[in-house]
Amino acid sequence: MFKKPALKILLTSLIIISLVNHVFSEGKVYLVLGSDTAIWTGMNTARYNNTYDQSLYTDPLRNAYTVMDPAFRAELVDSYGQPMKMTWWMMAGNIFRYATNNNMPVPNIMTLYLMKKYHGENVIATGDELSLHYHTFYWSDYDKDGLYFWNQSKTFLESLDDFEVTLAQFLLEEQVFPVSFRSGWHYMDNDWQHYLDEKVLPYSMHNDYPSKRTEDSEPIDNIFDWSQAPSQFVPYHPAKDNYQVPGDGPGWQVRSASFQRTKANNLMDDVFAAANQGTDQVACFWAHLPESDFPENMQIIDSLAHKAAAKYPDVKFQYCTAIEAMQLWRGSIDSIAPVLQFSQEQVGESVYFTIQSNETIFQTRPFVAVKNIYEEYSVLECVSTGANEWKTIVPVPQNSLAKAGVTVCDSMGNQSMEFISFLPDDKFIDNEDASYSENDGSWTTSSKYAWGTDSRFSTLETGSSASVAWDYQIPQSSFYNVFVQFPDIDNRAEKIRFLISNNQVTVDTIFVDELLPSKKWNYLATIEAQSEDALSIEMSASGDDQNGKILAADVIKFSALVKDKNINISEGIIDFGAISVQDSAAYSLVIFNYGISDLSVSSISSLSNLFKTDISFPLIVSPMSSQSIDLSFFPEETGKQIDTLVINSDDPKNPILKVMIAAEVVEYFFTIDNEDSDYYEEFGEWKTSVANIYGPTSRYAYLNANPLASARFYTTLKKSGLYEILEIVPKTVNSTDDALYEIHYDGGVQAAWRVNQNEGSGNWVSIGNVFVPADTEIELWVKDTGNSTNGPVIRTDAVRFQWIDDGASSIENNPQIAKKFSLEQNYPNPFNPSTVIAYQIPKAGKVTLTVYNALGQKIATLVDGKQSAGFHKETFSANGLANGIYYYKISSGSFQKVRKMILIK
Repeated sequence: MFKKPALKILLTSLIIISLVNHVFSEGKVYLVLGSDTAIWTGMNTARYNNTYDQSLYTDPLRNAYTVMDPAFRAELVDSYGQPMKMTWWMMAGNIFRYATNNNMPVPNIMTLYLMKKYHGENVIATGDELSLHYHTFYWSDYDKDGLYFWNQSKTFLESLDDFEVTLAQFLLEEQVFPVSFRSGWHYMDNDWQHYLDEKVLPYSMHNDYPSKRTEDSEPIDNIFDWSQAPSQFVPYHPAKDNYQVPGDGPGWQVRSASFQRTKANNLMDDVFAAANQGTDQVACFWAHLPESDFPENMQIIDSLAHKAAAKYPDVKFQYCTAIEAMQLWRGSIDSIAPVLQFSQEQVGESVYFTIQSNETIFQTRPFVAVKNIYEEYSVLECVSTGANEWKTIVPVPQNSLAKAGVTVCDSMGNQSMEFISFLPDDKFIDNEDASYSENDGSWTTSSKYAWGTDSRFSTLETGSSASVAWDYQIPQSSFYNVFVQFPDIDNRAEKIRFLISNNQVTVDTIFVDELLPSKKWNYLATIEAQSEDALSIEMSASGDDQNGKILAADVIKFSALVKDKNINISEGIIDFGAISVQDSAAYSLVIFNYGISDLSVSSISSLSNLFKTDISFPLIVSPMSSQSIDLSFFPEETGKQIDTLVINSDDPKNPILKVMIAAEVVEYFFTIDNEDSDYYEEFGEWKTSVANIYGPTSRYAYLNANPLASARFYTTLKKSGLYEILEIVPKTVNSTDDALYEIHYDGGVQAAWRVNQNEGSGNWVSIGNVFVPADTEIELWVKDTGNSTNGPVIRTDAVRFQWIDDGASSIENNPQIAKKFSLEQNYPNPFNPSTVIAYQIPKAGKVTLTVYNALGQKIATLVDGKQSAGFHKETFSANGLANGIYYYKISSGSFQKVRKMILIK
């Protein structure tokens, strides 16, 4: 039998023979098909915390079940009759890391978890590869306008900490670590390439030749540069000083293209034509699993491969995972992973780790990650202590460790990993698991759930009860926190008893007499248990005093990550967003204590003294509970305001917690969201949409309903003056192109605009300026006109009244206000028989304002002469004119603008 060094020598010989054969024979095509796999439903780059919908993986009617079915793959075969393999680059990090999902163990790596949980068996059956897809999202405000987004970071180093946490969670929680990799947006810079080469993996597949994008308006995404990269589908070593071009780096880079580009540019034929000239090809073609046509595109790519193979009959193609393709292309017969020894070395109360490998590894040093009881993940640096031997540098407190892991791969990408567990992993027991049982009552399955894909419920009746139990055999002697989670089912029982037993002996009884929150982990107790103990949690409720209530059962969590005191806040940055000057703002800061002892908060202050709280100290936060603290802010001047909140407590690990606070203080404005029931009402039939851009929801109504849908935003403003009116709806292409927005006050329509809701959607859109008095109820109506030529719906989300200047009691000449040329929509519109046309010019000059009929014939000249800079308005009377569409046009210097108006008598 060959030992590993002998295999390396044989490998070198085979590569030389392979290269010689390339000169005299046709090449092969190694096709790497894959998906950059995220969850899109629930993702919003304007929200720091998102909640994601897992149905992409759990719904049998959606794409994951379709494409992971071996029968589906069996119809897509390569030249050797082998079914199509896929490489799943599972998205994680940053925007997922701060998800609010409680229906999975670690939200940051939810896509990997869901793929393994619901399709893991088929991943093995189809021979697929699971790896990482990472976008360098970075919560930031690069343009300093006071609005934060999950922007694409300007440099990889801004995302480095998060990238390492994500790698550590992949390794420690799911025993997956990337050997092949696709970056989000095809983004790469030299720092990132160096990090991949030194610490992570050999095979990158994001060369997007010849693409280059530099647009950086917020929210920033899709900035990358591959304009200098090779055009061939032939792997190359990236240069150390320029990731795009071939050089002497240790890793490999492969050209990739989306399914759409592959189809549009006939790239499959290019690949086979190059192979027909004797050069082996590695082509990475990809799409996104959430795309509705993803299965059909897999079939199309397969048909294109067979079409090219028929055109070049001497060229064979093989479906491969990314790692497999690179190993075959390199002529490798080496499939033996390094043998690792991973051990701990205790020095006092600290731990170091030592690593040994039986061969040279690809990385300059092993990747070592640890998790502690605070659910913090970190990467430990190593130093060489001998040939293929390393030791971690930084000591880790032994009493805080939960798990440690190490991974390496050799230069061919054969991977090894080893783990040391200090505490058992969290245990989640769902109603579908064998250790869940129903002991009393009549139980029914509900499609509503907090965990998994369903839950169970029992309707209580007078004289009867219902009960269930979750059983857990303790894997290791330790303390365990016990939590329960409920689905969001109406009319849930409020009075519940939890009976906790250990080896059939009752150790605790918890009575609950209030409705516990749904879809949140509710703490029950902390139990000390020994290895092999049989722990049981029984939940029961009686119908005697809650007849008709529903007892819902779903999931229990057992966690050995028990802390004494643990302060935590969910916000990494407290962003007030835009605040009106001299208008107070409030924020409710929630302080959590995830420990089992009382936490004492001794003080809360801000370094610049901008933010205040009236709470009395010390503030005691009970075990496994939270306290809300109201912060107030009264800005006196405009501009960016940055402060740091300092929280002092007796948390033994983090006694001083600092949180950045940001606010953009601007001139007075007032914003109304569709969720603001005191300022918003609807007429007609409206529905809730999870698509949103401002607040948790938006609303939509179908066009041309009877009656036509409309909605009213209303308020009383504090300041009189000229206001810019802005609207925002979620990013859309299927909304009305003729929404009517009207300003009402003093019993009439004061201004009106026709708006295409698709233009600029996803951002605040200015629809016009109007004078608005203070202390008067102002209404902004949004109406379906019945005249849309686009889309099935009209939408509402939020509107904003942005004060510009004091102005006068109407839109009059005012050089200080007018800053640009503009022609406003006439109001009212439609009109009968007269309407007002407003416009502004930033400098004095000749102005003509004319009106035309639908045939283009001039019917009126309203202005023809020199005017001063500022705002102006003219009244147009349509007496004697027929119903129909008319146009008005302004000209001033090089500025020209035409708008449409409608006369209806």
